[in-house]
Amino acid sequence: MKLYNTIKTLPFAYNLYRNKRFFCLLGILMAISFTIQAKDQQITILQQTKSIIQKEPLPESTKKELEQRIDSITKSGQISESAFVKMISNIGVQLREKGTLTRAVELYLTVIAYYEQKTDLSKDEIKSLILFYIPLGACHDDLGLSNRAMDYYLKALSLSEKYKFEDQSAVIYNNIGSIYFKKNDLDKALTFLEKALAINKKNNNKQELFYNYNNLGGIYITRNMEDRALDYALEAIQLLDKQTDAYLYYFMQTNIAGLYLMKNEYALTMSYLRNTMIHQQKYGFHSDLIQTYNLLSETFDKMGRKDSAFIYLEKALSESQTLPNRQIESTLQRKMAKFHSTNGNYQKAYEALETAAIIGDSISAADNNKKITNMERVYDAEKKMQENELLIKDISLQKATSDRLWIIMAAFAFCLIITIVLLIYHSMNKEKQRKTQTILAQQQSSLFEKEKELQNQKEQELSHIIDQRNRELTSYTLYMIKTNEFISDINEELKQLLLELNPRDRQHKSQIQKTQIKLQQQSSTNNWDEFRYYFEQVHPSFYKNLEQSYPDLTMKEKRLCAFLRLGLSSKEIAAITFKEVRSVESARNRLRRKLNINLEENLIEFISRI
Repeated sequence: MKLYNTIKTLPFAYNLYRNKRFFCLLGILMAISFTIQAKDQQITILQQTKSIIQKEPLPESTKKELEQRIDSITKSGQISESAFVKMISNIGVQLREKGTLTRAVELYLTVIAYYEQKTDLSKDEIKSLILFYIPLGACHDDLGLSNRAMDYYLKALSLSEKYKFEDQSAVIYNNIGSIYFKKNDLDKALTFLEKALAINKKNNNKQELFYNYNNLGGIYITRNMEDRALDYALEAIQLLDKQTDAYLYYFMQTNIAGLYLMKNEYALTMSYLRNTMIHQQKYGFHSDLIQTYNLLSETFDKMGRKDSAFIYLEKALSESQTLPNRQIESTLQRKMAKFHSTNGNYQKAYEALETAAIIGDSISAADNNKKITNMERVYDAEKKMQENELLIKDISLQKATSDRLWIIMAAFAFCLIITIVLLIYHSMNKEKQRKTQTILAQQQSSLFEKEKELQNQKEQELSHIIDQRNRELTSYTLYMIKTNEFISDINEELKQLLLELNPRDRQHKSQIQKTQIKLQQQSSTNNWDEFRYYFEQVHPSFYKNLEQSYPDLTMKEKRLCAFLRLGLSSKEIAAITFKEVRSVESARNRLRRKLNINLEENLIEFISRI
């Protein structure tokens, strides 16, 4: 059952004798200036957005409509907060639906920077900021950057709870629950989803309730509580209109059919699936139709109707070959291999398994390159935003300093005139001078504190960059582990095929053994240079210090030191290097002797000090 992220498609005032009118007028002029400046910034953002639209692969009709609306708003010069938010949100949705997530991230970061650099946000502007934090978090989650997504969700949640925006809080609770679900922390996922459910029940928000019920059903499926999951799925589908919510309605029918299949209630399963299949075939919902065919195949297989099961499995495989996402095809090829193997057709089983392996290799390489590219683009966008924020703050600080100096000079000139005219009030003038000096001292102290705060912020941003690189290195290491585990699984399946083959069938045995050798070679040619590049981004002097202190270490021993520096266990290192855990333990003992480390000293702590 798919879990849904729900995104809303979110000066000085001194009383110097009789100069009150002068300063009131100055305040009004400054307020007007700030308002005009804010409108100019909104127009600039919309113009930048227009250039993004022109470069993206959106339908021409959509491009034309969005460009006309932007031109209409910018030319009129009258931009309401709601119109600005609606326009940016609409464009962000279009970019996300077309898969250009990094462009959407750049757009949201630009708009968020505009709000964050403002000193006094109105309640409407705070709500707008929340409405942009939420899709920004969802984009990061879709890109696989769940920790960064959580950062933005928590920022949004802090504001929504503080200002009591319940609808936005419910959306954020749902999305945080979805992240915890993906991390398999079901207890936390359930806690946040139930918070969202309580708010949406209270406000009778049917659309959000649908997402909550569906997501809760997903949690209970994972816990193997099919009855509870079915209750939530039925609650969810009752909130949909069969006509206006047709896609979601039949999507939920597929989910419900899957639950009945788990309960071995085949008649109900078939009833739901046939109804859904007719709709999906009629309107060309190919990716959903694959799932329906697959469930029909599983149902017929459980009913003992092997021929029908094979027919629908072939249909699912045929549909999957029309989609750009080949992950589904790889999974179905493995199911096809299992089907042929069960029925004794080992040649076709081997061919299907080999096809799955080839597709899996191409997917792994493509996904890795895409993930690295996306991470680089997101990092560049965030870095650019941070640089712009620092520049804006520096300009604002300079302007504030200039304004203060102007006020000080005006006050000093005024005091000088009063002193000349009112010499007889010498004592009064001395008191006035003392107060002026106090004000100057306070201003200097305030300026010093702001400079100190800016320095602290720069240090925090540097720390964030280091944390980001640590996450990139961890993601790459996990990718290496998953790739080798996948290769290991295929090797095990090939070994099983070898055992099941007729001993005289030497030709097929030879083909399978060659495939095993290729897979073994693939597992041993991991891109260690790329790993070292990411590692040195986080620990730039580690290899240099290691080679200076211990020049006799081999390349494998240096690599082992790098893994230990990351705090990886022997089991995790074995998964990456495709070795036995005992071999890794032996390598660690040899390394300990070579580094001349006492048995009482912790090896990882020792390497961390290098």
